Amino acid sequence: MAQADLERGSRKVAYNLPVAVCIAGAVVSVLLWFALVFERRDQVLESTTEAAELTGEAIEHAIHLQFDALGRLRELLTAAGLGRRPEVDTALAEMAEGIGGVRSVVWIDLDGSTHEVLFGTPSPEMIEGEIALARTAGASFGIEETSAGDLHLRAVLASSDEGSNVLLAMIDPHELLERATTGRARGYAVSVSAGDREIFARAEPSGDAWQGWWRVERQLALPGGQGWQAVFRPTAELAALRLTPVPHYLLAAALVLSLTLGVVTYLYRANLRQERSLEAANRVLSDKGEELERRVSERTEALEDAMAELEAFNYSVSHDLRSPLSAILNFVAILEEDYRNRPLDDDGMEMLDRIQRSASRATDLLEGLLKLSRAGRAELVNERIDMTSVARETFAQTRAAESDPDVTLALDTLPDAMGDRSLLSDVFANLFSNAIKYSRGCRDRTIIVRGEVRGGECVYEVADNGHGFDMRFADKLFGLFERLHASDDVEGTGVGLAMVARVVKRHGGRTWAEGRPEEGARFFFSIPRGVRS
Repeated sequence: MAQADLERGSRKVAYNLPVAVCIAGAVVSVLLWFALVFERRDQVLESTTEAAELTGEAIEHAIHLQFDALGRLRELLTAAGLGRRPEVDTALAEMAEGIGGVRSVVWIDLDGSTHEVLFGTPSPEMIEGEIALARTAGASFGIEETSAGDLHLRAVLASSDEGSNVLLAMIDPHELLERATTGRARGYAVSVSAGDREIFARAEPSGDAWQGWWRVERQLALPGGQGWQAVFRPTAELAALRLTPVPHYLLAAALVLSLTLGVVTYLYRANLRQERSLEAANRVLSDKGEELERRVSERTEALEDAMAELEAFNYSVSHDLRSPLSAILNFVAILEEDYRNRPLDDDGMEMLDRIQRSASRATDLLEGLLKLSRAGRAELVNERIDMTSVARETFAQTRAAESDPDVTLALDTLPDAMGDRSLLSDVFANLFSNAIKYSRGCRDRTIIVRGEVRGGECVYEVADNGHGFDMRFADKLFGLFERLHASDDVEGTGVGLAMVARVVKRHGGRTWAEGRPEEGARFFFSIPRGVRS
């Protein structure tokens, strides 16, 4: 009975987990979909509001500009009375050229019922009707409909001498508004209404009922207390461009993925229950065998490296380090013998300088050995590395440290690598330092960095136009304390390229070089594509 209850409980857990995975995935998918949709709506409405504000300001500015121009013309006519004047003609020409939609301008003497047509060709009947309307209404500004059914913007401005004269202007509102909105609110259907009457419409708005939220209204403040309303809605083309169905596709894909994860979870747990015991035993044996082989291989390789390092260190101690240390001892003995009872002269100071250089040489050798040791023992931190950025930053640091501002970098876009960013930065630093040192004295010093993917590895190249080397000695380049030039010609310890080889080898890669005397050198290293433990 207890065994049966245990099996039922196990099956219940096996079903509950896949269902929970499906529900959790669906909930997260819907929440993300809502967030995407409403964030996009907010962005769309924000941009539409900004376009509406700018376009509304342009319309207000155009109408106020026109009204001001009519006011200046009225002042000129008030002073001049009936009869044309040169300054009036000039103002009319500027107004007709600078303000769109002007149909006619008439100057009317209300006392004598006389008038003068200043611009356009209004009909006598229209002028008589406007004279009668001006006497009763006085100054006004608004939309009117002609007997032919056309709309026009009627502007009546009284003169400054108690209204005995008025300036009547008939303006085509559609042309005025079209000119004011040209180049603004592109992609939007714009309509302007005065009260319940639509006086301007540009483009057709999208007819999709689901886009009813995409609508922005803007009240226009005009002369004479007129309040027009501008409405901005997207055209079908703009709606198709901005409201792509990507969020819906993502939601559908996420829901399918949630269902798939639930099914995979169920199958995985069912298979796990059936094979857990056998797989666990096989896994333990396999892991132990692989771990043993790996440890043996690592220990063998580490022992070989340690023996090689020990031999190189013995050589360094017996040769490279002994030379500067012996020089120090010899110069100290000379100083002690020759300057025991007298102060140091120029020769003595030169000996002190030689002692300092020899000590620096020994210190650099020891520092190189320490760096090489750290490069071999540091734990690798595997991550994806932007090698282009690493090369650019490392070059700037190396050039500053070498104090060589006349060296330039030609850097191609490098493929990303998987590895330890700090150690691979050291690789570039040593290659750059080597290229800078061995190109001194050359013209147009340039370091070229390239990279490409070859099969299963990323190959990187650092080339210079320096002194180069003889390919007969290429196999010695990456050895510890191996130098192809005398230390008096090019400074260095012979550790840098050895460190390059050590770091690249720890990443599972390889190093090689090509060059010719006085024709520059090319150094290559490769990094496998993938994480290395």
